[in-house]
This record gives sequence, structure tokens and C-alpha cells, in this order.
Amino acid sequence: MLRAAREQARMAREDLAARLHLPLRTLEALEEDRFEQLPEPPYVRGYLRGCAKILEVDAEPMISALEQATGALRERLEIAPSLASGDDRSTVRTTATAAPAASGGAGPWVIIIGVVLLAALILGLFLFSGDLFRDPAQPEAGGEGTAPVSAEPSVPSLPARIVPTLEAPESESPAVESAAPAPATPEPPLAPPAATPAAPSPEAIAAPVATEPPPPAGQGRLVLRFEEDSWVEITDAGGNRLLVGLMRKGSERRIEGAVPIRVFLGNAPGVRLTFNGQSMDMSGDTRADNTARFTVGRR
Repeated sequence: MLRAAREQARMAREDLAARLHLPLRTLEALEEDRFEQLPEPPYVRGYLRGCAKILEVDAEPMISALEQATGALRERLEIAPSLASGDDRSTVRTTATAAPAASGGAGPWVIIIGVVLLAALILGLFLFSGDLFRDPAQPEAGGEGTAPVSAEPSVPSLPARIVPTLEAPESESPAVESAAPAPATPEPPLAPPAATPAAPSPEAIAAPVATEPPPPAGQGRLVLRFEEDSWVEITDAGGNRLLVGLMRKGSERRIEGAVPIRVFLGNAPGVRLTFNGQSMDMSGDTRADNTARFTVGRR
């Protein structure tokens, strides 16, 4: 369906791949319905919408065909596990039905073996009864010896901490009572708390620390926040590629380079860009296919 639309628009496959910024093999897989060689369905739907926009056709039929093809592939993959689980259940049933037939003839032997095992168990209980009754006495004696040791330090430790705290206020109270009548005038020295207004000064000092220093002379700083997936190509004045590739939704990139800096965005509406701390309006540079190509930091 995609190939027919492209041929009807008289556009070469290479030209369409270049306008979409897609590898040629990806476009070939789209046209030949080789979905197993393509990424996740959300990305494939985005490719189909981009093709439909360039070819000026409706994207919904192509997306519906994609959903039907991927659904059929998913059903084929789910059939194999279900068949395997069915075989397991059949073997369980056959073994379950065969077990009673085999056990029917061994009834007397099972009774004899059970009697022998029961007699051996009773004999073992008599032989080891002395050890069973002797062992519990040892932990009890040990428990009686260890209990007072752990309890004795814990009881005095609490009063040792409480006694000083209770005695301290008693020793201080007479001093306060004896000194209270004479120095009734020293109340004015309470003025020093007025020095507390100096507290706002750390907040005022901490505020400028959050600001970023400006970039060096001849350099520019770009901050890109991606609200949607987008292809990005950024080159500085020396032709060095600062950032190239497909950026994922929710990511952020901070780069610096010599100005002027050339920027290409494959999905400009899904990108928020600031240059040297100032937000950039890219609506004037955005084309009909949502791509944008512009230069920032011209001297």
C-alpha cells in the first residue's frame, strides 16, 4: 500500500527516505511488510504518518493494515505455547489413569511394608526416648543462667541515666531561687536576640549560586528538552558535530560549541530549546513536515 502511494506520487524511494531521515532499508521493510525487521509499533505508526504527510495521502488505511499484520503475527506466536501446554495436560491425564491400574495389584504389599515401617518407628522412639527427655533439661538450665545476666545490666542502666537528669533541675532550682531576688535588674540584657534578623542573609547569598555562569566568549550553550522523540543534528562554527541521533521522549541534552551553531530538528514541535538561557521560538523555521533548520548565535 505504501509502495503504491509512493509510485503514484512519482517519488523515488531514496528521495522519500531522505525526506523522512530514515535509512533506506527501513523504508524497504515498510513497503514490503517485513515488520519483524522494524522497531516497536508506535515508531512504525510514526513512520507511516510521516510518509502519508509527504505523499499527501490518508495514513489510516496503512496503519490499519499494520495493526492487522502485527495482530496475526502475535496470534501465531501464541498458538505454540498453548499446544505445548495441551500436550502436558494429556500426559498428566494418561499417567493419572494408569496409576490406579498399577496400584490395584500391589495392595497387600503396601500393607505389609506399612506395618514394617510402623514397627521400626515405634522401636526407634523407645531407643531414643532417653535422649529426647534429657535434652530439654539442658536448655532450661542454660536459660536460667543466662536470664539473670541479661536482666541485671538492663535494670540498673535505666536508673543510671534517669537519676542525673532528675538531680540536675533540683540543683539548679535553689540557685535560681537564691539569685532571683538580688538581680532583678539584669532583664535588659535580653536585647541580644535582636541579632536574629541576620538570618535572612544566608538565603540572599544562596540565591545567586543557582544561576549558571555564562558561556565563554565565542561559545554558545544549548539546552534541549524532548517532549517527543526527534532526530537531532547540531554542528558548531568549525563543522564539528556536537549532537547527532534520535533523542527519546523525556530526555534532555546540554551542549556548548563555537557560534554560530547550526541546528536541525526532525520533530521541532516536540522539542523545547533554550540558547544561553533564553527560550527559542522555532515556529517561524518549522516546515510542513515538522522539521526545522536554523542557526543560532550569529555574530
